[in-house]
Amino acid sequence: MKKLMLVLLSFLPFWIIAEPPAPEDIVVSFDEVIIPQDELAFVTDWKTLKPDLSEFEIEYQRFLSNDLGERFALVTLFKRKSGLRIIDEKDIVGVLANGQRLHPIRLEGETQIGARGSIFVHFGQHQFPLAGLETRTE
Repeated sequence: MKKLMLVLLSFLPFWIIAEPPAPEDIVVSFDEVIIPQDELAFVTDWKTLKPDLSEFEIEYQRFLSNDLGERFALVTLFKRKSGLRIIDEKDIVGVLANGQRLHPIRLEGETQIGARGSIFVHFGQHQFPLAGLETRTE
């Protein structure tokens, strides 16, 4: 038993001095699409969390993540009405693989969108991957 403890304790200094990775060393990768979103059957519980009413519809989406469990989406939005509109975090709801619904914590890219535009959406760190995105036009 003493030998086992000595062996385990000998590795302790490596765990203590190990530094977390620098932000530029954390790679974000596209997630593999296993189930298309239109085949999911989560209950749309508008009482729990719903996107704000807006003119934006989702044309294209791809989900991304990193080894820390941060969840992202690359989204192309379009709107049928003319003129520029600003999209914000409350206009989008993400649905995780466990059915949890959440607003993004940050939007990156040009948020003032004409007929069509793409943005990078950050949902924070979660155990489950993103399974879908929602907007609401009516």
